[in-house]
Amino acid sequence: METGTYGRMWTTALAAQTPENPFLEATGDGLRMVLSRHNLPETEVFWKVPRTLNALERNRARAYAMGFTATVGMNCLLKAFEYWRRGETKVSTPYKVPKDHRLSVGFWEAGRGFLVHHMEIDKGKILNYQITTPSTVNAAPRDPFGGLGPYEEAVIDTPILESVSDDEVKGIDILRAIRSFDPCMPCTTHMDTGKGTIVREVNSCGCTLE
Repeated sequence: METGTYGRMWTTALAAQTPENPFLEATGDGLRMVLSRHNLPETEVFWKVPRTLNALERNRARAYAMGFTATVGMNCLLKAFEYWRRGETKVSTPYKVPKDHRLSVGFWEAGRGFLVHHMEIDKGKILNYQITTPSTVNAAPRDPFGGLGPYEEAVIDTPILESVSDDEVKGIDILRAIRSFDPCMPCTTHMDTGKGTIVREVNSCGCTLE
């Protein structure tokens, strides 16, 4: 399972389908993006779907995701200008909170993957509200079918290259893989060396992994 910018770009590229956008083309094997002229000249870049899933490719995809997001944003901006010129400036719709019993769900694409919001209301009041975050999905040890969670599956067979004793191991190789999914989660990672030595809460935020 891949989420966040990596999964979003991968599925868009393979589908070879995008909404009308002169700055973005999904080719079936990658994404062709035209970055509009601003401080730099107009530039065309191509992100090719990688052959393998790994930490390096996830991080590389993030760089291309900046261009991907920019092409979508530019297209939306130009569409907004079209509506504005036509005098269509309405940005909201009057809404009354229903007073009967209702269940609702909403999906939203975030930087690290999809968010799911669940809500139950009755008589105009919220009875229950649940949020499933990308980290909840990615860090889950097992999925509903018994399969490994994304983090756990990603670190299987990762070679440990640290030439230190079990008491000194930092687990940096494992943490790089986890950080490629989510930059914040390595700080909460606990590792057991299998010999009674546990590495707890390794501080690997940001630049310490580079």
